[in-house]
Amino acid sequence: MLTKSRAIDRFLRDNPDLRNRRFGLPDIGVRHDGKRFNPTVQEIADAIQFYGYEVRDENIATMPDLDLGGGNPICFKPFPPAAKAMEKYAREALMYRYPYTEGADSIRQQLLDYVEKEGFINTEPYNRDNIDEKGLSVHNITFSASTSILYNQIISLISKPYDVVLVTGPSYGLFTIRTERSGADVEVLDLEREDNFLINPIKLANRIDQINESLQQAHHRRLGYVPRVVAFLNANPNNPTGKVMGKKQEELLYQISEVCQKRGVFIIDDLVYRDITYDKDNIAMPIATINKKGVFKNTISLFGLSKSYEMADARAGFVVADEAIIYGIVNKTFQAFDSVPSITGEALAGAYNATEERYKAYDVYFDELRELYIYRYNLLKALVNGIETAEPKYRERIINAVMQYLSSKQKDKKLAYKEMTKLLAGIPMVDFPKNLEPEAGFFAILDFTKIKGMKYKGKTIRTEKDLLIFFYATSRTRFLVGQSISWTYKDELVGRVSYAIDEDKLIQGIANIHNAILLLEPKDDYIIRKNELKDQRQMAKIKVDGWKNAYDLIISSDYLNSLNYDEQAERYEASFEEYKNLVLVAVKGEEVLGYTCYNTTPNEDDFQSELVSIYIKPSEIGRGIGTSLFTETCKELRDLDKNNMIVWCLSDNKNAIRFYEKMGGKNIKTKEVKIGDRIYKEYGYYFQLK
Repeated sequence: MLTKSRAIDRFLRDNPDLRNRRFGLPDIGVRHDGKRFNPTVQEIADAIQFYGYEVRDENIATMPDLDLGGGNPICFKPFPPAAKAMEKYAREALMYRYPYTEGADSIRQQLLDYVEKEGFINTEPYNRDNIDEKGLSVHNITFSASTSILYNQIISLISKPYDVVLVTGPSYGLFTIRTERSGADVEVLDLEREDNFLINPIKLANRIDQINESLQQAHHRRLGYVPRVVAFLNANPNNPTGKVMGKKQEELLYQISEVCQKRGVFIIDDLVYRDITYDKDNIAMPIATINKKGVFKNTISLFGLSKSYEMADARAGFVVADEAIIYGIVNKTFQAFDSVPSITGEALAGAYNATEERYKAYDVYFDELRELYIYRYNLLKALVNGIETAEPKYRERIINAVMQYLSSKQKDKKLAYKEMTKLLAGIPMVDFPKNLEPEAGFFAILDFTKIKGMKYKGKTIRTEKDLLIFFYATSRTRFLVGQSISWTYKDELVGRVSYAIDEDKLIQGIANIHNAILLLEPKDDYIIRKNELKDQRQMAKIKVDGWKNAYDLIISSDYLNSLNYDEQAERYEASFEEYKNLVLVAVKGEEVLGYTCYNTTPNEDDFQSELVSIYIKPSEIGRGIGTSLFTETCKELRDLDKNNMIVWCLSDNKNAIRFYEKMGGKNIKTKEVKIGDRIYKEYGYYFQLK
């Protein structure tokens, strides 16, 4: 008989992380196959985890923070025809029967009528009785509780292990994580300024070919099949850039479709932001409306209520695709949760149908909603770049809104006016990226790169985590950083903010950022980065000079005199590929001022990491470069989930001992080391990193 234990105790023993309350996002999770996310996706997951949970402190339960990174649309009434359809169904329908897994044909017919009116056409239909003149039927459509669920089902349906789904960068970070949790791998196609952050078909083709060639070389004859790029996720409008490809970009969309068709790559056309395109004459165009052979069969189109129709709470989305894809999704729905509530379909059919009544309601509703989003974006522009950058028709409204908010906080009207004048002059050193004016949606990218290297209370802002920690420490304000969205330019510091949040919160959040930046101290005349091959000869000279300077009268002169610049440089260059990710350098222009080397797998069992060495150019000692390098090394190790670190130094090196003790190290070990033909004593200094 098994030893008795309470079920809950056994459960908590197996799941210790669930003992503690968690505030913020639920855990990101892992892949279903047990593999780690690939490095690109792991970076995204880490950044989202940091934003949603780790940056928040123990006071969050009693002191709410200000989140500029949320994904909710603007607070606005739900689309009336959809709300009315749900209300009517709840009041009048008989609900004693379980719904069909694929959804009622009557609902699917209304959705079909809508997509056909929008231009969907299948030039290669199956030879079946119920196919209409557009080559489509209700069997080309099914719906579910959100496009996220549909996306998960699609990826698991079309991919095998090691197959790749190509996504754009920037993109919606959680979709990359969903992709890998559903069994495929993710690769990124960078969207670039030179292309106005739109998809370049030539670069798309080259990226697919490059990935396929790499997969063929890596897996040839190992799996019984050759993994490949199976899908390209095309978010139109893009989240988070807000870039739109509409009728004016039809040729570009066709070229994208051609590239994917020729390479056997499905296009997953994510259209959830489509109806909040700001230019109503250039609404995002579904690729499946292109009347060319094979386009429909190669495209999987997603629609939903969450973003555009102000009904995120309804969790409703539908998919349009080839019948075989739809059958596969329906099977997965049945196997996972049986069926979707009919009221979900009624809401979708209320929003997406081909009636004249719906289109009239649509025009009235979206004219008002688009205007509200455009105003909010202008408010954000005024707060970031100054009131003169807002469109003239919005300026008075913006001034009144900011003044009203400040007056509610500050009773002295003169002080409130002075603060308003400061805020509407724009934020120093912050801008929007070039060629990235949102054309849809409600996200904007803010560029903080100019403050990179500046300090707050002696701590340097070098990474996006530093950026988030800084704003949280000064004002409890947070947002999604570039790493969360696969921002193309890795050396830049950017953040994604939403301007769909309440107007007062938007003003407060940007004011928090503005006021925090005024607290920053000037940056050093050097930067800290990973080392490069070109740095090795300078690093070798710094090491040799450092030994001769630090160890004079400590290590035998015979050994010190034997040290050679060229030999050391050759050793560094030969081992560069092995250690390139374990070395940080402080550089001023092209001049290396100092460096650290660390180890993530030291020989000692008691320690998770080791600072192997830290060297500063003798002429630069005393400027704080060593402290900066040490601090950044600790941050790198923390980011690698290392909790502690050991540093060894010669017992006679008094300067090093003073430095490590100043940095908080504790002398806990002693060992002997052979240098040259002599034995020396070393102290081990222990550092707690987390």
